[in-house]
Amino acid sequence: MAPPDPPASPPAAKRRSRTLIATVVGASYLVLAAGTAAAVVAVASPAPVDVTALASGSAAATASGAGGRSAGASATASASASPSPSPSPSPRSTVVGSVHNGVHSGDLRYFLLPPPNSPSSIQGDPDGTAETLSDVLKGYGGSSDVKSYLQQAGFKRGATRTYQDSKLGANVSIELLQFDSSDGADSWLQGFYLSGSGWTSFSVPGEGGAKAREKKSDGADSLIGVYAQGDTFYQITVFGTQALPHGDLSDLMIAEHGRLAHG
Repeated sequence: MAPPDPPASPPAAKRRSRTLIATVVGASYLVLAAGTAAAVVAVASPAPVDVTALASGSAAATASGAGGRSAGASATASASASPSPSPSPSPRSTVVGSVHNGVHSGDLRYFLLPPPNSPSSIQGDPDGTAETLSDVLKGYGGSSDVKSYLQQAGFKRGATRTYQDSKLGANVSIELLQFDSSDGADSWLQGFYLSGSGWTSFSVPGEGGAKAREKKSDGADSLIGVYAQGDTFYQITVFGTQALPHGDLSDLMIAEHGRLAHG
């Protein structure tokens, strides 16, 4: 008997569990797993990168001012004292991209919302991680049906970045999936859902077409929002050990939408 024709619409999406390492610059809170799939596959995260360039501007200014006062006192004590060496410039990303009429070109990682200027720790490459079809499939449980749906929707590539934000007291994970048209991205958005019980819906002000869910379980709070801009679907997950204001997710989603819309 010949197999049936594959369905014409993308699947209801199931997300993975992300197990993170509890290391953060200037913060102390537990790092939790945000799991939604019925068959969860634990994905080990790489060691966090200590990104000093993400230290807050006020902290940097304070350090700079203290250094200046110290140098002045040294000069008063000894005219021959050597000036303090200039600090090395912070490394800047060389990842570039552009967007025109909703079509994203260049490196998709360029469109990942940058972490805030607060003590943060990024999991893995600070520029983010590029994802192939195989990488994305692992996140969705490896189903052959999901592969078929992704291909039918015109999947091209993905990108992701997870960081720990001490200002929010939570972890933030952003994933982008680019398709060959806005129709493909919208189809994937419409088919997305979270498996399991306990999820409640809430709205995202300013993003009327977005889907947002919250789940509180065992002392953990998880917020997940999905939307699409042009040819790219995006998902943002915020999770931590304390109650998370919905506005935290809303602000991130609006900012990511703007990043995708304007570069």
